[in-house]
Amino acid sequence: MQYVIFGDLHSHKKHTKRVLSHIQEVAPNASLFALGDLYECKIGKRKAMTARNIPLEQAVKTKEKFEELLTFPSVIGNQEERIALVTGDERFLQYEEKLYIDNALLIHGHQFEWNEQFEPTFPDFHTPLVFFGHSHRAAIYVNGVRTAISYSEPLFVGDRPYVINVGSVVDTLDWCLYDSDAMTVMFMRAESEATNQIFKDS
Repeated sequence: MQYVIFGDLHSHKKHTKRVLSHIQEVAPNASLFALGDLYECKIGKRKAMTARNIPLEQAVKTKEKFEELLTFPSVIGNQEERIALVTGDERFLQYEEKLYIDNALLIHGHQFEWNEQFEPTFPDFHTPLVFFGHSHRAAIYVNGVRTAISYSEPLFVGDRPYVINVGSVVDTLDWCLYDSDAMTVMFMRAESEATNQIFKDS
């Protein structure tokens, strides 16, 4: 079965639409899952420690047209947690902390410990594969060591445990295609508006 996994949308409608369009072109029959931070919280971490009952429009960046795109299941991200904390709006707590698909765990990643270089220390996992986001940097970790990735090339992941950061929609229009039958993962990147303009001008 094919799964599309992506995350860190941060309320960016244009990039989300581009990624979803690219997914429809490449893997129209895949099941879609998101890794949290669907929304962008306007309240910073420090202020969020004390701010409460903030009006929703002051706390979250979103529009109805963006929310109409959110038709897929997702885990909870730190942005959703912060929005719920400062507004009291519990609909942002509707998401589970973890989801499981074939041989894989889905989690946002803010639950990990992160060092000053924003590299994670992973807890023990009970699935061969883990997909996460949070840092917005696509990467593969083998035995906790980050390794280089290539785009649009299937990587066999059935031989050892892999921890995979799928990158972000908001910054780089990244997403991942996971085939649980072939046990392959392929990093993908949709074209940005700027890239499209370059091709039009050339």
